[in-house]
Amino acid sequence: MNFYNSLLLISNILILTVQTQSQAKKGPGIAACNHPGFMNAECGLLEVDISSIPDACTSIIYDGVFVDLNYHVYGDPCACTHAKRVIDNLDKILKAKRPTYVYYGHMTQSEWTQMLACEACNGGTNSLDEMKGLKAFLDEHPGITGLILTAFENGKYAIEFPGYSENLKKYLEVMKTSFPQLEIGIEVSGTFLVDQFTAPVIPWLDIKVIAPVTDFFVISLLFLNECTNDLISTGIAPMTSKSTNYTLENLKCILPQASFPKEKTYFRYKLNPSSDPNDSNTRCNLTIQKMCTNPSDTCLFCSDTLESFNEKGKFAKDNGVGFFTSNIDMNDPTNLCKCEKPFASFYALLDGFNGITSKPCDLLIRK
Repeated sequence: MNFYNSLLLISNILILTVQTQSQAKKGPGIAACNHPGFMNAECGLLEVDISSIPDACTSIIYDGVFVDLNYHVYGDPCACTHAKRVIDNLDKILKAKRPTYVYYGHMTQSEWTQMLACEACNGGTNSLDEMKGLKAFLDEHPGITGLILTAFENGKYAIEFPGYSENLKKYLEVMKTSFPQLEIGIEVSGTFLVDQFTAPVIPWLDIKVIAPVTDFFVISLLFLNECTNDLISTGIAPMTSKSTNYTLENLKCILPQASFPKEKTYFRYKLNPSSDPNDSNTRCNLTIQKMCTNPSDTCLFCSDTLESFNEKGKFAKDNGVGFFTSNIDMNDPTNLCKCEKPFASFYALLDGFNGITSKPCDLLIRK
């Protein structure tokens, strides 16, 4: 009997271990990389194939697709001049068989409120209809690991939406029931969170309500601040600052208030530099390699150093389970900056996450 009980105990432990490991594997991994797949061509730069993206990228993030109120799923019209191109590049990425997460959702919070309406009280009628359109899209583009839902922030003219959290929960439940293998994340702007939990205008989502049916959350830091002289050597998502309240230290204090579960939280960082929004630089000008090859023309760019990227990688480890990066294909893929390896900014984030100090790179030192 004792022997039988011991075997039963060991069996239960093994089952629990397997279940725990399976649960832990959900999500994009510690280092997700956004690969647009078309920006280099638009900018006249060397095209970077998906096969050249670092193996250390635990998954590929793709911006993105939207759905309208007629439940038609389409390529992001803001991503490039031809929305079809967005879908074509997504298909190229999916053929590489790497875990791929696609941004998805309605264009605005206003449209979301029309979609969600009274989902919690009508059995998810709108949600069920939307899933038909989404199924057609997923069937046509097989291999998508998960979706990242966006545009849930209150806009400037938003009005209170009673039951917002409960209605969104029903939508998420319908989506998970319709596509049980699909992982579902939600992205929220860091700037919005600082505003919402510093001086809220109207009530917003209750994260505690939707967390049980959400696989992960992404806090976007891509546009945490505009580029100013104070942020030249820290990037637009500084750890601390005397000139802005939009800092990672302030965000750190807000995350527990907002009830984001640490074990499900990721942070999305901008790899490339920013510039004064009033100047003439386009996104094609704002690359790490340009900073290295034309320092006199880029001295006023706001850009992280490898040291500050190390700090932000550590921040992601201390306050979440991983990080996202933007536009990995434009992060010096041929190592013009003569750093230890190509994609230096990405690896500096990864080093910081793993508790490693990156080797200095002379051409990336801000003077």
